[in-house]
Amino acid sequence: MRRTVTAATGLAVGLVLGLALPATAAAPKDLRVSSTNCGGVGVVAEGMPASSQLLLLARNLTDGKVLNMGGKPTPVNSNASGVVQHYLHANLHSVRTVDVSIWTKKGETLTMQAKDTATANCGALPMTGSPAAVWQFLLAAVLLLAGAAALWFGRRVPARIES
Repeated sequence: MRRTVTAATGLAVGLVLGLALPATAAAPKDLRVSSTNCGGVGVVAEGMPASSQLLLLARNLTDGKVLNMGGKPTPVNSNASGVVQHYLHANLHSVRTVDVSIWTKKGETLTMQAKDTATANCGALPMTGSPAAVWQFLLAAVLLLAGAAALWFGRRVPARIES
């Protein structure tokens, strides 16, 4: 009985490792954002399929908006050793974090190969709200204090009832 349990456990572990190894062997070694500036993102990917056309996508991590020109993934080619070097032109003004993904197209199936994020500080983020918010806050505080004072003084002065 004990040998059967040990053998079954060993076979299960071997099966799991056997299925996991091809998936990890096919995974890319590295995808990194090599540079970010207000005009775009430089990307370097290693371990991609050799001499293949891949799809590169950059998104604003805050709102999910696609930063690629035209709003679609950009086709890029890997060299014979599976390396991709590409500068993706994109307007990064008011973008804080960029999410970059690279995909393989096999027939009609898209398989994500790697993903990386980088920060970009290109200009101030858009301001929301009124530019006079400080003055509006001060006016509201003064009005609240005036109302509180009126209530306090109103409770202190006895009501005069005339007949």
